[in-house]
Formats: sequence, structure tokens, C-alpha cells
Amino acid sequence: MRTLTVVAAASLALVTPTAALAQDAEPAPAETSLSDLSEKLSDPLFQDQAAAMVGALMGALLELPIGPIAEAVDQATGGEGPDIDPDARIVDLAPEAEDLPREVSERLPQAMSAMSGMAEGLETMLPALRDMAERMKVAMEDGRSR
Repeated sequence: MRTLTVVAAASLALVTPTAALAQDAEPAPAETSLSDLSEKLSDPLFQDQAAAMVGALMGALLELPIGPIAEAVDQATGGEGPDIDPDARIVDLAPEAEDLPREVSERLPQAMSAMSGMAEGLETMLPALRDMAERMKVAMEDGRSR
């Protein structure tokens, strides 16, 4: 199940920015404000679109053939690789993952709302973080000059 969680997290990390880019035809400014990000992540339409895209991606990932990868591992290890059917798909090796696309799609809007709240909090903290970074820079410069 840990492998499935990693696959889901990696897919989300790849798909969420992709969904944002796909929705906006215009190039994003060099620096997007955290409030813009928070607003985007809390948008129900964007959440639904991202959930559908992630669900479809997860479904496609589960259908990927794993046999060729297992064969490559077998060759690389001199025959010590796992014994896997050459036609096996990822879902064949982890049948409990069959519902993963639906589960991820259902939970993604809630996760995006949580990320939106975190972005708002981070924006509130940003002035203090910048001040701290400046103090650290001065302290490091003082340490080098000694």
C-alpha cells in the first residue's frame, strides 16, 4: 500500500501544475502570488477538473504493463529479478489499487482546499520569513568577515 501512496502522491505532484497550465492558455507571470495560488486551489471548478484528470491518470498508470520492467530487472540482476507474467499490468500486481483512481478523485478537492489554506497561511508569514532570511544573510556575512 505504501507503493500506491507514493504513486498517488507523485501523480498528484505532476498533474496539479499541469492542470493549472492546461486551464490557462496565457503564460503565467514569473512570480504568482500565494493568494492567487490559494484562490485557484479553492476553486470548485478547478478542483473538479484536477480530480477528473488525476483519476484518469491514475487509471492509466494502473494499466501500464509491468512485465517489461520486471524483465529488465531480471536481466540487470543476472536472473535474480522477480518472476512476473510478461503481460502483467501494475493493477495485476496490486489488485487493492483498483479503486485508487476513484478514491484519489474523491479526496483531491479536500486536499486542494487544505493546500489553499496552507498557501494563505504562508502568505501571512511571508514578511516574517523574508525578515528572518535577511537577518540570516547578515549573520552569515558577519561570520565570514571574522
